[in-house]
Amino acid sequence: MYRFETISIEELENFQYNTNCPSCRFEWIYSWYQVFEKVENNIVGFKKKPFIILVYKEEKLTAIIPLLKLVRIYLKFIRISFLEFFGQQWSSLGNDILIVEEVDKLFYRELRHWIRKNISYDIIFLKYIPKQSELVKCFRLFHYSVAPCVQLNRYEGYQDFTKKVYSKKFREELKRTARKLARENLEYTIEVRAVSKENLKLIKHISKSKEIDGKSFLYGNFEKEAFHLSIYESFPSQIILLKLNDEIVAYSTSIDWQGKRLAIDSSFNRRFRKYGIGIHCVDSFIRNAFDDKMKKLSLGMGHDSYKYRFCDDMDQFFMCFDYKISWKSLLALPYIKYRLIKTDKEILAKNQKISAIIEKNKQKSRNKEELKIKTNHKTSINKINISERVEM
Repeated sequence: MYRFETISIEELENFQYNTNCPSCRFEWIYSWYQVFEKVENNIVGFKKKPFIILVYKEEKLTAIIPLLKLVRIYLKFIRISFLEFFGQQWSSLGNDILIVEEVDKLFYRELRHWIRKNISYDIIFLKYIPKQSELVKCFRLFHYSVAPCVQLNRYEGYQDFTKKVYSKKFREELKRTARKLARENLEYTIEVRAVSKENLKLIKHISKSKEIDGKSFLYGNFEKEAFHLSIYESFPSQIILLKLNDEIVAYSTSIDWQGKRLAIDSSFNRRFRKYGIGIHCVDSFIRNAFDDKMKKLSLGMGHDSYKYRFCDDMDQFFMCFDYKISWKSLLALPYIKYRLIKTDKEILAKNQKISAIIEKNKQKSRNKEELKIKTNHKTSINKINISERVEM
């Protein structure tokens, strides 16, 4: 019923398709492969081979599946072959089967059969799958990651957003640190620029200060820096620079995609931690997204606790797996299933905790707004009663 064929990465550019995940776009896939094809380690894999699968039904393009076959080494010498989405090894902002036309139940059965017959592999391991993916119909999905986000189109503007989402304590912290800067004659300003190789040079020393907190220095890796620069050139992008008396002390980079602004990289100079420079930079990033009329803002993948002070929602991402019966897959299967189940439980627990925090912040803001409305209403009634007594 369905017909399958494979094409090269370069040929993918000629096909029109929609996706909610920028990692599935030709520009992202092509850039990733150009940079990481020759990089060989156990994270991005060895011996990479692309499989861009086209699916046709009655000669109409029905789906596109961008897969990458690679090898990883277990127990120092056992080579196990994986079939994965492009970029899930490092950098993904969501991956999925790209459905071009409506599919039926036979689609997944025939797709599985074709892959098993035509591609040699031990394990299929797919990550960064969005919650609404069609894959939920044929695989058990395990929790994998989240991306805290702000649904900007729910609010009248930035001021309305801060009242309804930021907790009272957080709003006071922003004001207090701003006053502290003013007292010490440190004027902070925001500058928005296009991302370029020259502008990235300005922020490398700030990014390196992440190492103080045990985080990785992105620009210390040539391939990762090259990939990021390629993405900034392929999508509408910008960099927000926060300055104190003309010294750059914090930054945030992003790309725009279908009315959404996606944070890619951000950091602040740890020397200025006491001034709350980091949170002021993220706050400015959100304010700028409102100014640019974005519908949604994503603060990037991860469970960093500071992000949830700013957001009203989170996008959830999942993973799934399948395997061929072989001695290699059976050898790795217990460990893979253990990691899947363990990660699923850990992420689910974190998500529940974060959801409770987000809802608590919003509920406090709602209660405050309701109290304000009741107070104003009571004041209005009192004014009416006084007026009636005066007239009498």
